[in-house]
Amino acid sequence: MSPGTSDLILLILVFVGLQAWWIIPLVKSNQKLNEKENDLRVEIKQLEKIYRK
Repeated sequence: MSPGTSDLILLILVFVGLQAWWIIPLVKSNQKLNEKENDLRVEIKQLEKIYRK
């Protein structure tokens, strides 16, 4: 191996790790928001059915 190969591999691993560190929580919070949105849509439809009568 070349003298700088191990440093480059370590740098790439650190970079990927840092990217995952802030992207994964964003994806999880987005999924939670989508679930809440679906629940709200169901509640809105139920209320519309009640008040149309």
